[in-house]
Amino acid sequence: MKILIVEDNEIFAENLRELLTAQNYCVDLAEDGEVAWDFVQASEYDLILLDLRLPKLDGVQFCQRLRKSSKNAIPVLILTADGTSKLQGLNAGADDYLVKPIEIEELLVRIKVLLRRGRLPMPILTWGKLVLDPNACEFTYDELPLSLSRKEYGLLELFVRNQQRIFSHQALIEHLWSIDEIPTENAVRAQIKSVRQKLRKVGIDELIETVYGFGYRLKSQVLETPKTSIEPEFSQTWQQYAQKYLDRVAILEQAVTAIESKTLSPDLEQQAFREVHTLIGSLGSFGIDTGSALSSQIEQQLKAICTEGDRTKIPMLRQEVTALKTTLLEATIEPLPQPEVHTGENLVARLLIVDDDAALIEQLTTAGERFGCAPWTIQAEGATSVAEAREILRTRSPDVILLDLSFPDEDGFSLLTELSEHQPEIPVIVFTASDAFSDRIRVARLGGRSFLQKPISSSQVMVNVCHVLQQLNQIQATLMIVDDDPQVLDFLRTILQPWGFNLTLVDQSEQVWHLLEQVNPDLLILNIEMPNVNGIELCQVIRNDRRWDALPILFLSAHSDDQTIAQVFSAGADDYVRKPIVESELVARVLNRLERVQLLRQCVAQAGR
Repeated sequence: MKILIVEDNEIFAENLRELLTAQNYCVDLAEDGEVAWDFVQASEYDLILLDLRLPKLDGVQFCQRLRKSSKNAIPVLILTADGTSKLQGLNAGADDYLVKPIEIEELLVRIKVLLRRGRLPMPILTWGKLVLDPNACEFTYDELPLSLSRKEYGLLELFVRNQQRIFSHQALIEHLWSIDEIPTENAVRAQIKSVRQKLRKVGIDELIETVYGFGYRLKSQVLETPKTSIEPEFSQTWQQYAQKYLDRVAILEQAVTAIESKTLSPDLEQQAFREVHTLIGSLGSFGIDTGSALSSQIEQQLKAICTEGDRTKIPMLRQEVTALKTTLLEATIEPLPQPEVHTGENLVARLLIVDDDAALIEQLTTAGERFGCAPWTIQAEGATSVAEAREILRTRSPDVILLDLSFPDEDGFSLLTELSEHQPEIPVIVFTASDAFSDRIRVARLGGRSFLQKPISSSQVMVNVCHVLQQLNQIQATLMIVDDDPQVLDFLRTILQPWGFNLTLVDQSEQVWHLLEQVNPDLLILNIEMPNVNGIELCQVIRNDRRWDALPILFLSAHSDDQTIAQVFSAGADDYVRKPIVESELVARVLNRLERVQLLRQCVAQAGR
């Protein structure tokens, strides 16, 4: 299991890492909240140990951001030297806390409890006579225990838990090594070799199979082609496009024939890779998981043959292409259930799907219409290229973008980069067959809201779209901004207006008192240094009137000395942002304050019922 430690005390963090590593946990260290956030976006963690007093992004803010993200199920254990701040952490969404100095035994027990709480009961897993008991952290073969190192155990556990998946060197590194270890591919190969040798000693021969040019997997015993049922809501779309998918398989058959006769042209090779890549993502979305898995295996065989020159894979390639064709021909359509009837107000959410597979776009469009999460009705339109998506974005702005990264002419990262620079308010969900860790890092840095790996069912895609919509639609607020510098006001308008806020800009502090009742803002943003009446004095005036004692007040200032900050909070400020203003920080702090206001209003409304 993988744990992230977020702690700026290097000695304490290293001691914790050594302790947990000795307990067979894989551990990453982050010295501040921003680095920790990058780690969480790029990797999968089973638990986070979080200090509260952190630079850049403190522990409370980190926890709040985590609970609003797609990673909100990760348990968080707070480690703090300040016993009074534990309530802040728990209110921000933490699951447990310990006050420093910590007792080692108590820490280990609390970690185990949180890990059990965050997971379903762990069943015994088997692969033939090989048995994994995850509760005892033990492998046995034919009832005899296997002696494995921590890394060897983690490696074998990963394969047994994911018996159909192929793991590249990079994927194995991501799961089994901490971020700062950065092992070489030779280190991965050495671990694979060591596990294989220990398995041979107990009579297991070649359990871990090398897929040349791609990675490793558990060796398949039988190639099965079970009956496949099309998800009923996509029956019409499947009937319309089934022949086109069979045409894609026909191109694969042509490529196999050409490989067998050693006449494969570069154009046919490129086309075969393109078609199989499309099949991997599209078939899984239709619910044809067997076809998607076979397509993935075909892609691996093609890589081994065309890149590595391993012609021993040709018979298996022919068998898998035939099995894929049979799967598609025998796919059946389940009866369509009665649609759900939603009552209440319907809001239209515009979804832009950018993918070069037209059939997948139509299928996701159907899914959006059928599975649209109340109160939204999802209206989707598609673009089969990055250039077409740009044309759409010039004339209309979607609420959410679903973006593939792989296109024949231009990759999706170019569009994601443009959006992050010019339209950061539009959330982007990346939807791709790529499993590269580097791609996940890049998407996180460019502000992607979610990373979905194909194949994935259309209903799961829509669940993610709905989650993003819920986050977007939570805040509809009026902001009053007071600063004597018109350029600063224009700059703040540029940052905040795209988020849908109603803005009232005031360049004279004396006007604020008369405008408060007229505007009735949900948040007040004040500069400190202003003529006649400065921001601190204005804040004190507002706080002296009980009508405005609950109004959130956020200060902007170039002053960063302790005395000024103490004055600001003593006057009644709720938050403080230093100039020069960092756009992402300001937006995050504004949203955080507004969400708190909204939560308080909901609590008051419920108490009054």
